[in-house]
Amino acid sequence: MASTVRPVGASLRCVLAVVGLLSVGTAAAAQTSEAYYQFLMAQRLEGLGDQAGALAALNRAAAADPKSSGVRAEIASFHLRRNQLGEAESAAQQALALNGDSVEAHRVLGLLYWNQVDAMNARTPKAQFDTTVRNAIAHLERATKGATPGADLQVDFALGRLYLRTGEASKAVEAFGRVVSQNSGSVQGRLSLAQAFAAAGDMANAISTLTVIVEEEPRVASSLAQYQEQAGRLTDAIASYTLALSVEPMSRGLKFRRIAALITNGDVARAATLAAEAQTQHPDDLRFPRLRARAMFASGDKAGAVSMLEPTARANPNDVDTQLALADLYSDAGRDVEAERTLRQVLTVAPGSAEVLNYLGYLLADRGRGLDEAVRLVQRALEVDPGNPSYLDSLGWAHFRRGDLQEAERYLTPAAEQLPRNAVIQDHLGDVFARMGRWSDAIASWTRALDGEGGVTRAVIEKKIEDARSKIPR
Repeated sequence: MASTVRPVGASLRCVLAVVGLLSVGTAAAAQTSEAYYQFLMAQRLEGLGDQAGALAALNRAAAADPKSSGVRAEIASFHLRRNQLGEAESAAQQALALNGDSVEAHRVLGLLYWNQVDAMNARTPKAQFDTTVRNAIAHLERATKGATPGADLQVDFALGRLYLRTGEASKAVEAFGRVVSQNSGSVQGRLSLAQAFAAAGDMANAISTLTVIVEEEPRVASSLAQYQEQAGRLTDAIASYTLALSVEPMSRGLKFRRIAALITNGDVARAATLAAEAQTQHPDDLRFPRLRARAMFASGDKAGAVSMLEPTARANPNDVDTQLALADLYSDAGRDVEAERTLRQVLTVAPGSAEVLNYLGYLLADRGRGLDEAVRLVQRALEVDPGNPSYLDSLGWAHFRRGDLQEAERYLTPAAEQLPRNAVIQDHLGDVFARMGRWSDAIASWTRALDGEGGVTRAVIEKKIEDARSKIPR
């Protein structure tokens, strides 16, 4: 644990406060004069690099004034600076037993528990994680109580990280805001503040926090690009990814994200060119031929896209992502037989893949073929991933295509509730209601489809709504 060692000439008032000479009478002051001397000696020895001597002096100070919480808190801090965590925790607890308001003791325990939280992972028992987080936050908040905002940036930073772990984004914004207000050029401080803003759903401030320093610190461009992409500012995101690549020119991840953003932004020609370059530079990375094929397909070269990806798929028959990408191209090109064949081949490699099971089931249902098998396939997908709204949609659609409207409604309704902005699911539910003669419900679902995102033709939905309105009795 890095920490600045106080210089020997530290404020006399601070030194006296540690050993308790500011709050006691003359007799008590005389009693603690030895503690005062030993404390000063410890400061001097630590400054000279004599750690053993400094600790010995601190222990003599504690022995000379056994009621001083300040000395024990300093011992705790001394151990924490040397990553002697057990000794630091014990000394801090002793300090709090003498004075429950000891700021330094709370600081030591808070930072100590924060380090423990930072080292935890998915295998850590939840009860242990929750207890350690609560203890860390409680001690650090006590350490900052009544203090000048921003007086201890290490504590503020630790609090911010802890608040992010507990989902308290607004508190994290406040903590990291104090860090940045005291050190506006701190890269780590601004990255953390931007993360907190993003967690709070405030993408505008997440972006502006990093925009201020990105020209001088292009290391933040990658994070900035991701926030811009989340905010739908794809042109800005592409520019930021390009800047980030000037710092890390061989980063595959940055190349992948820039190409994907270009495709989403409609600049498919540039995306195809960059994907081809990346494929040459990183021939073992199958993401780039997949992206290249998708960009070529989007540019109108459907046959070329399929022909480009087929050799990669043949050379990598066990790569599920590549096989699915090829199935996507076949399906989008109307080559359903090849799409089905590819998906069945993938199932021999990954028979328990919920994604593949659902994909093949939906493909069969949407084409009106093998509907009983389609139902079974999607049911198997839901056994792997229960409640997945996309899979519920597939199962509901398969039942609809079989003419089982009650079962179709049973699965499509929760799917539509979970994904209210998914235009395809809302359209499917509208079709079910229309087949049932529930025209008002159908119109409501189709209207949500028009307001939703992706996958439907607006004119077709509008025609359905118009026809439905003509069937409602006046």
